Amino acid sequence: MNSKTISTDSELTCKPLDSYEELISFLEDPPAWSTLCKEMTPHSKALIKNTEVNKSKPHSTIASFQIQTTEDFCHFNPDTENETLRHDKKKTPKTLVCHDMANGYHDDSTVDGTGCHHAYTFYNWAAVDIFCYFSHHLITIPPLSWINVGHAHGVKVIGTVITEWNDGVAFWNKMLASEAVYRYFASALVSVAKVLKFDGWLLNIENQIVKPEMLLDFVRYFHRILHQELDDPVLIWYDSVTIQGTLIWQNGLNHKNRPFFDACDGIFTNYSWSEANVSSSAVEAGDRLTDLYIGIDVWGRNFYGGGQLNTQSAVKIAHKYGCSMAIFAPAWSHEAMSLEDCNINRVAMTEGVDTYRQFLLRDRALWGTIWPYLNTRLPCELPFRTSFCRGQGLKRRLYGEVLGPVPWYNLRHMQYQPNSTHGAHGYFISALPHILRMSKNDLLKDPDALKKMRKLLNDDEAVRSMDLPDDARDDVPIDEFTDDDHKVISDEKFDDTDNGSKDIKRKLQISSKSNAKASRLYDVKENAVNSSSHSTVTLKINKPVDKTQYALACVPGELECLELYLDDSFTGGSCLKVNPSDAAQSEHRFIRLFHCDFTCEEKLIACVVTKNLKNYPEQNLNVKLFMKDQNDRDLKVVLVGRSLSRAAQSVASSSKVNLYPVNGSSDEGFRDLQKYILLNEPEFYVPVDNAYNWRVRYYEISLPGTRITSINLRTTFSEGPILLGHFGLCARKSDL
Repeated sequence: MNSKTISTDSELTCKPLDSYEELISFLEDPPAWSTLCKEMTPHSKALIKNTEVNKSKPHSTIASFQIQTTEDFCHFNPDTENETLRHDKKKTPKTLVCHDMANGYHDDSTVDGTGCHHAYTFYNWAAVDIFCYFSHHLITIPPLSWINVGHAHGVKVIGTVITEWNDGVAFWNKMLASEAVYRYFASALVSVAKVLKFDGWLLNIENQIVKPEMLLDFVRYFHRILHQELDDPVLIWYDSVTIQGTLIWQNGLNHKNRPFFDACDGIFTNYSWSEANVSSSAVEAGDRLTDLYIGIDVWGRNFYGGGQLNTQSAVKIAHKYGCSMAIFAPAWSHEAMSLEDCNINRVAMTEGVDTYRQFLLRDRALWGTIWPYLNTRLPCELPFRTSFCRGQGLKRRLYGEVLGPVPWYNLRHMQYQPNSTHGAHGYFISALPHILRMSKNDLLKDPDALKKMRKLLNDDEAVRSMDLPDDARDDVPIDEFTDDDHKVISDEKFDDTDNGSKDIKRKLQISSKSNAKASRLYDVKENAVNSSSHSTVTLKINKPVDKTQYALACVPGELECLELYLDDSFTGGSCLKVNPSDAAQSEHRFIRLFHCDFTCEEKLIACVVTKNLKNYPEQNLNVKLFMKDQNDRDLKVVLVGRSLSRAAQSVASSSKVNLYPVNGSSDEGFRDLQKYILLNEPEFYVPVDNAYNWRVRYYEISLPGTRITSINLRTTFSEGPILLGHFGLCARKSDL
């Protein structure tokens, strides 16, 4: 069968509006797909600050988060890890993601999807509060897929109104001709959001305004009626035109744009800021600090630290001052990827790794470096169920049976995604010359050498110390590298000045010098690598992190804890492959699946679906629920991944309960549970019998007054992966 192409049917394609007339026409005849838009799924009023996760680890502090040694949020030690504190989400900084990818409306815009299974997907929803769909059309309406998947993850979704150049001047002259005209325009924008069930707008006016006082009146009116008509909406002002009507980006919040900030729910600052801009903006924002969104350009254009894989350096500044963040164009990880040798955007050491897997590495590396400075929102709504599908696949399945044998992509069919999967498994970040040398000499294939490199980089004192050993201090710095082939790499630098920032282009040259010095720095043993590569890695560890451009390499043999698995699925196009260990790290991992906030009023029903891989038929997966009882005491419930006779099942202790699956259809208890689900929660039900080797297990949890704070995974054996195809929870009430 042939792959699908992007539909040209206007009723099946989400489109922007390029004129006022198109806006009016849209409201007169809304698209048929508007009936498919879904409401927001409620999430917990509390959240987790990622800086407070993994407190038991010796280097888990803000100062010690190094870009090359991304913190592991995906697994932990349950014996030393205490429950992470919960915070009121209204009092914590927020994260806005502004999705700008090649002017928008690609595979994501079609209601029925396409056959391009490797099109861009976004799955880090847990860290996002607001998702803005951005393009340079006059009115950017979020496509159906983004509205629905954002809402499923509890994320507000907003569109964009943008005007630019002379056309923008003419447009606002027309809209501000009278109060009646601008009121009608504002009402029309509110109506579009209401019809499509999204949550507000980004207002970006990048042109001169003739009547700035009337523009401010428009913004105030727009904000007022938006909050009258929608439930908890947002109107964000982009730092562009000033209150005098002139287009001068302030790169922060000050008296020139403060009136617009006062009239809106927040301001999204321009990107060319300095730390001084952020500091003064934070003071200006006062008690509305979390409504100040510092612009973070992942492409790094005229931007602090250069963005890209060094986006972390700018994120640190926003976090330092307690500001919210507006992360612009994170699809850079997909859009800018290169397959050319010596390109900063090429993933090194990827022989045999397809281009989509290379994108996944880049995307994980990008988000892994900034994850420590974000927050994690918590699912709380029951029933809860997910097959972990990302809205794409090589085939499409239902309960393991292939329904569609061709590749597909449709974001609106994305299932709920895990919210604690980041860890530096499978990749290594460093300056490009280092990556090239490490790749050339196979250092990334040596677990011992790589472990020593990471250990050194994770030693905060060593990284910051200027008193390095003499033999290490003499290492050739990055900007002095030379190469016989004279390969030139461009590196953007940031000049922090009062007048904004400017790009300073330097030339980095790859060198073959100082091999012996690098060997002493890393203490790489002679028998670990070939003698010719005895010491090929040079790290100038006293170089300021915000002045370095980073590259990425794949690390063979390292496996992420929860791996996207496209070769099989229970429902949809993918599932999770749970990797309890790998060749580089033999420890038996205790893996996080979800931080959460699920309440057990009377009883809960859990459903777990797994599948064994051919080489590991004896592997089992235990789901471990960390809970709090009525007295806020810790309680652990283990959903055991194998069946036992009732006589063999152990007795529960006061702090730990082992629950075994309700046995098959011959079990009286299961027939009763099955009947309850079919009568009261029919969409939750999953058939037990399966012809495709998926094992479906149900559990009943009778712990009234408790709540689940996290859902974790551990296999029976330390070696051998297993597939997780589905997880669900629903309440069981006695009065139903």
